[in-house]
Amino acid sequence: MSNVARKHGLAMHMDGARLLNAVAASNHTAKDFADCADTAWIDLSKGLGCPVGAVLAGPKDFIDEAWWWKQRMGGALRQSGILAAAGLYALDHNVERLADDHNNARILADGLAVLPGIALDAALVETNLFYFDVAETGLTAAQVNEKLAPHGIRFSAMGETLLRAVTHLDVDEAGVREAVAVMTEILAP
Repeated sequence: MSNVARKHGLAMHMDGARLLNAVAASNHTAKDFADCADTAWIDLSKGLGCPVGAVLAGPKDFIDEAWWWKQRMGGALRQSGILAAAGLYALDHNVERLADDHNNARILADGLAVLPGIALDAALVETNLFYFDVAETGLTAAQVNEKLAPHGIRFSAMGETLLRAVTHLDVDEAGVREAVAVMTEILAP
């Protein structure tokens, strides 16, 4: 796609919300992934655990103009130092641990894939996010979440029977194993 954009004189932007997850799951650097783009966005609040924030990267003139537009649209934050500190902490301490999230996702996927009525190819799980279908269980995604709620477990309903699982720094291996045990109990005949 970057070739098409460049052919037509267009800039290419990469939404890097999960860029560092891709880095942790591969033998590639963030630069390897972003080389095709002129600008990139890195989200600090997803797997890195920062309460809010992101980093916009690109040429200096682009960043200067983006800053100008942010200020013009009311994007000034007066007490931003504490948020910047959280972002720096996330980058310094939470990038390496993303591999733990990927491992927990694989444990969760392996446990769910063997349950009756769950459609999931656990071998395809490479990062901390995957989808699975519960149609064959006779339950809807909403019903599964309703049964999980008393246990403090929730998946994102992405359709009538499709659920999305995401592991992150607030989900440890014990929590993942508990989720599998509760799902096993819910789906028991």
